[in-house]
Amino acid sequence: MDKLPIGDGCDGVAFDTKNRTIFTSNGQSGTISVIKETAADKYVVVGNYSTKKGARTITIDENTGVVYLPTADFDTGNTQSGRPKMIPGSFQVLVVKKQ
Repeated sequence: MDKLPIGDGCDGVAFDTKNRTIFTSNGQSGTISVIKETAADKYVVVGNYSTKKGARTITIDENTGVVYLPTADFDTGNTQSGRPKMIPGSFQVLVVKKQ
């Protein structure tokens, strides 16, 4: 089994069946990793792209291939259970699509 380099704090994975592409949400590093299936059991990392720290959950619209990552702004000076506290009213959804 191969190991591929992705960002830190991976919390979610989405798979685009049409394009045979895997997306990982890496909330700790604030990145999304894109991995392409090139053949059966053969994968290559397309890239690791900046999103936003805390964007850990991920989903994909299977019809369009658009990826969604909900997140918020966080108070890094105020932690709760070892995690920064979310700033009220700062919820947002990051939208990632191929250009």
